[in-house]
Amino acid sequence: MRRKWVKVISIFLLILSGSYFVFHKLTKPDLGHKTTKLYQHGFRLLEEQNGTYIKAHYTGIDKIEFSPIYVTEEGSTFSNVYIRPTIYDKHGNEATLGTEVKNVISSDIGIVSHIIVDFDGDGNEVIELKDSNGTFIDVSNEQHLPNEVKLTRQPFVDGNIELLVEDGQLIGVVKDDKGSPDAEIVYNTELHKGGAE
Repeated sequence: MRRKWVKVISIFLLILSGSYFVFHKLTKPDLGHKTTKLYQHGFRLLEEQNGTYIKAHYTGIDKIEFSPIYVTEEGSTFSNVYIRPTIYDKHGNEATLGTEVKNVISSDIGIVSHIIVDFDGDGNEVIELKDSNGTFIDVSNEQHLPNEVKLTRQPFVDGNIELLVEDGQLIGVVKDDKGSPDAEIVYNTELHKGGAE
């Protein structure tokens, strides 16, 4: 009887570990440690840049929460990697930037359009973020957002929030330099294989 239980437990553990392996293979990108760290560092700065902008320039916001870092074209290094912020208003509504609104599909916040991530000839991280004038600035050695890339305008975000307000997904969110100083920003540097639903 004891041998039977050992077999049952062994089979259960084998199925459990196999399920974990399959889940991990389907949901986690197969990137090297160095590339993973580069994405996490660069996109954490990009999240801070966009979260800080929204918090400083819009009233009526309770929370800004970032999606995982989506890696959709694994194997073609640095090709399609992006994030999407979700905004929660003071009325309990939430809406995600980069989704289709009124038959308009906004672009995602990610590689090339908002951030450049790469390695230099010596294998060091290269991270560049756009400033308010659209010029890429090197922030490779920064752990927090430097002043020169704090945005005073962000047309992509402004247009996207305007659509979400017009569509009724957000209520009471208004562009105003009073901002939402008490709004919480939730960062997310988890990497996820595939795109957002």
